[in-house]
This record gives sequence, structure tokens and C-alpha cells, in this order.
Amino acid sequence: MTKTRGYLFLIIGLLLVFLPVIFYGWFESIDPAFIPNAYYNFLKSRVLIALTILAVIIFFVRYKTSKKVRESLKYQFSEEGKLITCFTFLFTPILIYFYFCSLSAVPIQLWAHYHLGEQWSQEYLLIKTDTCSSDYEPQCVKLTFSDLVTHEEHSIRWYLNKNELLTLKNKSVNLVGEKSYFGYIINEIQW
Repeated sequence: MTKTRGYLFLIIGLLLVFLPVIFYGWFESIDPAFIPNAYYNFLKSRVLIALTILAVIIFFVRYKTSKKVRESLKYQFSEEGKLITCFTFLFTPILIYFYFCSLSAVPIQLWAHYHLGEQWSQEYLLIKTDTCSSDYEPQCVKLTFSDLVTHEEHSIRWYLNKNELLTLKNKSVNLVGEKSYFGYIINEIQW
């Protein structure tokens, strides 16, 4: 019974460690053209930050109340040095935030990409066009749109009509796609 429980905890631990990596790799291979809405922005800017702060507080309380954890960390930090200790305390909240982001925000975009929603169309101002870095396909172009009502800027990577889109800077374009609960998936750009 205890061996089975140990294997179960090992499998759960491995899933929790590798699931964000799998989600992020899947996200990079799909690369959905996604424009977030207020719900997605609230989730990413408020909920994920609150979860990160809560996780850091839990780790800090665990550090303060458990003598075994304190001694283990003290030994680890004495072996590694003061510089590593400072970097660990500075970058742990950032790593926790990106962990929560890859477990929630990335799957939301992938879910919106795979589940057809209600048709959506809106006019945006194309304010910046640029070629993608060399990591992406040669036909990739990075587009930055400004919402005509809220003036929020959104950036996407687009893989069609690169030469035409590079000439459309500061022009109004119509984005056509599908609406989901947390944002919009772009299927077509009309100019």
C-alpha cells in the first residue's frame, strides 16, 4: 500500500513539474493569434498575482515554522553561497508566477483555439509591423494592433500575407475570427 502511494505521489509530482513545459511547447507549436479581453486580463493581472503572493506566503510560513525545512535550506544555501541565495529569493516569485501562468493562461488560449465560438469581427488600427525573429518561419510577421475604442495594444504573430502586411502600417484593418469567453481568436485579417 505504501509503495503504491509513493508511486502515485511520484506521478503527480512529475505531472506538476512537466505539465507547464508540455503546455508551453504545445502553445509555441500552435501559436494562436489571440487577443485577450477583460476577463483574461483580470485573470492574468489579478488572480495569478494573488496566487503567486499566496504561494510565497505559504512557503515563507513553512520555512519559519518547520525546523527541518529551515535546516535543509540553510545547509543548501551555505553550500551554494550568498549570491545564489539572493537570486533564489528574488526569482522564486517570478518562477511561481510563470508556473501558474503556464498552467492557466496558456491552456485558455489553446482551448479558445480548438473550440469554435461565435463569429467575431472588429476594426483595429495596425500600428506596427515587423518581421519575426529567426526562430520562427520566414513568412512570420509580428503585428501590433490598437483597439479604436479602448486604445489597448495587442501583439500577435501572423503567418500569411507577410509582404502585404508589412506595407500596411498605420492603417485600419478588420480582424475576423471567433469569440471565446476570455478573448478572440483571429482567423483572417482584412484590409
